[in-house]
Amino acid sequence: MKKLVFLALVVMLLPAMAQGYDLKQGDPGFYYSTDGGVINMVRGETWCFTAYAMNYGWASATCPGYYDTFAVVTSDIQGWPITNEFLAFDQGTEGEDAEGTCYIINDDGVDPWYFVTEVCMLVPCEALVDDTNTITIKMVYCDDQMVAQPDSGDCEDPNYQSDIPRYSTLTQDFLVVESPPALYILQDSLYYVEQGQTSAYIPFSICNGDPCAPATNYNYHITSNGNVGPALDQSGTLTGVVGGTCGDVYGIVDAGTGVVCTYDELTIIAWDETGSVYDTCVQLIHVVEPVPVPLFTAPVVTILVLAMILAAAVIMKRHAVSKA
Repeated sequence: MKKLVFLALVVMLLPAMAQGYDLKQGDPGFYYSTDGGVINMVRGETWCFTAYAMNYGWASATCPGYYDTFAVVTSDIQGWPITNEFLAFDQGTEGEDAEGTCYIINDDGVDPWYFVTEVCMLVPCEALVDDTNTITIKMVYCDDQMVAQPDSGDCEDPNYQSDIPRYSTLTQDFLVVESPPALYILQDSLYYVEQGQTSAYIPFSICNGDPCAPATNYNYHITSNGNVGPALDQSGTLTGVVGGTCGDVYGIVDAGTGVVCTYDELTIIAWDETGSVYDTCVQLIHVVEPVPVPLFTAPVVTILVLAMILAAAVIMKRHAVSKA
């Protein structure tokens, strides 16, 4: 049915196209706005925005209000890499390049009445700290040749829906800030270990903080005070941690004979293969009573009741047979 509606729209537009009509009847606007203000970004980081492109001809006091052809176009000041990919709409294919691609949309809530693209911008590794940039996202008209017209303007901007302004041009400012350390470790402030666990895995996350850094191998050494189980003395290597990501390693504690309410400290130190960067942190663990496993849960009770009913039915049937 949606395909038939789309074909009908195309047929209705053909005479206007043949006459060279510019199709400026609807009114473009984005349903959502960007966050505004200045967003801090590090080199190698990507910012994305989901753009819901709508036809607000129904809300316009200037445009006649009708189906129309629109496109989403992007630009920025610095020339950083920008992608604009189609996300959802009957006319397009998800993932296709939507930059300047024209789509016909209705203005009265009848499909198709909007389309969605995802606009993403990457801060290149060549950017400098304190660099600034501004991205502009515009919903524009298309001409009778289905070519986007970035300077086509707007009938009325903003349009209002539920007293909320809907703009056809969005901007977002960015500031490049210092990248995270080349190595840092994340851990919980306190980790609970159940009494009786003979192999309690205490996690540490070793992070390659700079998204522009190459994949890096990190050596690590984990020790403990020995208050819970034997004192730890574990070493290992976490290989191939990609820039901007973390990898997990574990200190394995034997709390089989641990005393409830006992505390212990696990200390980890990690360093890269060159020895030029390192980080260390302390993880506090606390032995607690094991959580009892309920025997008679709802499913178990249900099964037992059914089993008893079936058993009773069998017994009654045998009793009836024996009487006969």
